[in-house]
Amino acid sequence: MATVTGRSATIYLGDDSGVPTADHSTWAISDFSLTFDRGTVEQELIGQPGNYFEQGSLSVEGSLTQCKFGISGNSPLLDNLIDTTNNEYIRISGNVGSTELKFYLVSCQVTSYEVTMGDADTITEASIDFQVIDPYNVSYAAGLITDVG
Repeated sequence: MATVTGRSATIYLGDDSGVPTADHSTWAISDFSLTFDRGTVEQELIGQPGNYFEQGSLSVEGSLTQCKFGISGNSPLLDNLIDTTNNEYIRISGNVGSTELKFYLVSCQVTSYEVTMGDADTITEASIDFQVIDPYNVSYAAGLITDVG
């Protein structure tokens, strides 16, 4: 068992070329979450106590908050919304701690993008929600969550 803090986390964002364009410090990511959800299918049985249960579909969703919205250069997140012919998906990868958990998701699509404009007393932030388009390709082995696409 280990305690992992934000200091021991790294997040990379990239476009569909496969090369990470920048990490969490470039974009000033102040919040990041990944949610994995697996449904359950239930069927009633005749002549037996209880019901039959089977694993349902898997969904992988996440969100992040970017505080350096006005940085120079292209944003793979914003490109994903505007130029979908060249950037159909974004890649989100990273790790929490050195060996605790690593993730490499190649088929993330931005589903929501909200910008809060700041003033002299606040920071301009962009809140981004994303979803893994093909969660059936997500696997977990030896601390690595990967989506082979």
